[in-house]
Amino acid sequence: MSEPVLNGVNDSASLERGYRRLLAYYPRAFRQENEEEILAVLMACAPDGQVRPSFEATVDLLKGAVRMRLRPRAGQPRTVFAAVRLMWLGALAELGAVITIIVTAGTVQSAIAHGDPAVASAAMTHLRADEIGAPLIMGVWLFLAWAIGRGRDAGRFAFTSFFLLITMSVILSLSQGGSAYAPADLIAGAVEWGVALAAVVLIFVPASNRYYRPAEPALV
Repeated sequence: MSEPVLNGVNDSASLERGYRRLLAYYPRAFRQENEEEILAVLMACAPDGQVRPSFEATVDLLKGAVRMRLRPRAGQPRTVFAAVRLMWLGALAELGAVITIIVTAGTVQSAIAHGDPAVASAAMTHLRADEIGAPLIMGVWLFLAWAIGRGRDAGRFAFTSFFLLITMSVILSLSQGGSAYAPADLIAGAVEWGVALAAVVLIFVPASNRYYRPAEPALV
């Protein structure tokens, strides 16, 4: 086989790998049904000698992937769709909360040092636990969002328990004088609590219940 032919084969293989990497951002069900057809069209439209997807094709494919990811899954009620998106937001809120704790740590320590020593120790312990546990909590938000989005009924009840833990954390912070010592941290936690409350409501409305527990077929 001559070298130009070999180069053409290598270019084609490289271009195909590039397109497949971009198509991997689409939902799995969509790829299983449409990937080969889309890839065939992309490869047929590519100029000779092209070794990687063009900038325009890359942007178009990524935009399409984002649009599809932001749509409800087949049969998924909008209430569940909205709840999952809120849970993603909850993970971001947790990240924002831990950033707030880190940024305001000096101010909080100074305020606590001039306050009640008995409360100070407990308050600092609570803040440090929040900081250390933040990656785990973000992971819980995202995992439960995945489970709930795929119709796992157990995920709804696990998230309800998670919401109760967030509620207890906010109450504990208030009882330890968080509103006086660390108001910014308390506000960040309250935002996360509000997001969790909205998600809990959405996953238990009647439309969501039908998604998790479809009606039994009537017996003839």
